[in-house]
Amino acid sequence: MTRAKRHLRFVLVAVGFVLIAAGQVAAYWWHYKLAPMRHLADPAWLAAHSEAARWEEEQKDYRRLGSSPDLCFRGDRIGFYGDKQWFLWLDDRIRNSESFRHCGCTEYALALMANRHVASWAQWTDANRGRSQEEWIRDGFLDYDVAAHVPPTSDDTLPLLRLLGRKSWNVLWGGPQGTNAPEAVPSYVHYNAYRWLRDSGFEPGKFVSSNATVVAESDITAGLLRYSQWRSAYPGHGSLGVLAFGTASSTGSDFDMRPVISKPWVVVGVDCFIAGCLIGGAVLVWRFTKRTADANRAGCAAPNGGPATQLSNSEVTEGPPSVS
Repeated sequence: MTRAKRHLRFVLVAVGFVLIAAGQVAAYWWHYKLAPMRHLADPAWLAAHSEAARWEEEQKDYRRLGSSPDLCFRGDRIGFYGDKQWFLWLDDRIRNSESFRHCGCTEYALALMANRHVASWAQWTDANRGRSQEEWIRDGFLDYDVAAHVPPTSDDTLPLLRLLGRKSWNVLWGGPQGTNAPEAVPSYVHYNAYRWLRDSGFEPGKFVSSNATVVAESDITAGLLRYSQWRSAYPGHGSLGVLAFGTASSTGSDFDMRPVISKPWVVVGVDCFIAGCLIGGAVLVWRFTKRTADANRAGCAAPNGGPATQLSNSEVTEGPPSVS
């Protein structure tokens, strides 16, 4: 029987260690590895966080899980915000595609970052690895007879606006083969024409007021309208998708306008105060209860250790007689 108890105790201890290890593994995967994926799939989390926080979470997902881009359903931003390093990371994943999904989303992300679509990304990357992303984008415009400059100049404005004014198709849904519409350009060219103007400091209001005759041209008007559409979706706040020659646009005043109650240091301070009160109160209650119990036990004991009850037929109490 004793041997069976020892075996049972050993089994229970082993199960306990297994449960602890399983809990740690589950916590690692749930709260670290899978956390970015869970956040990006949670509408409440997305609504409560900024676009910059969303992009940071997306990058964590790529680094921790090696996920492939999902521009269709999850709306990933790697093609719009990714720099040269993210392009090279994605190209490397394609070359080692045993556990990597290479689909139309991946192709579109690469096209957005390089401003072109090629038959073999490996060959193109090997030939252009030593050049900057701005040079990639500039050379991509040459396929549409637009000669941009690095860094940009005022001579880039009209050709890029006319390029924006041309019809386009969504490469993500229509594929790289395009449409039958004449003079149409792929959507990644429109995006890069827009951000080239944006990051060069282009101001539509000033341009319209000083170029009234040119603005009357239909392609320039269409280009300005598409510029505003792209800017509403990708304004470049917080350096998101901003090219090397550009500067991050601001969402407003640098002053923190949030109520004091929502600031992190206030939240942490209140949580620490609550925890301190609870722990301190519990300790004080425990000490008070313990001292009260000790005092009650001491009060029940007779002097010199004997009982203090009176004998039934005598006025003498139990215990040693007192000395008068």
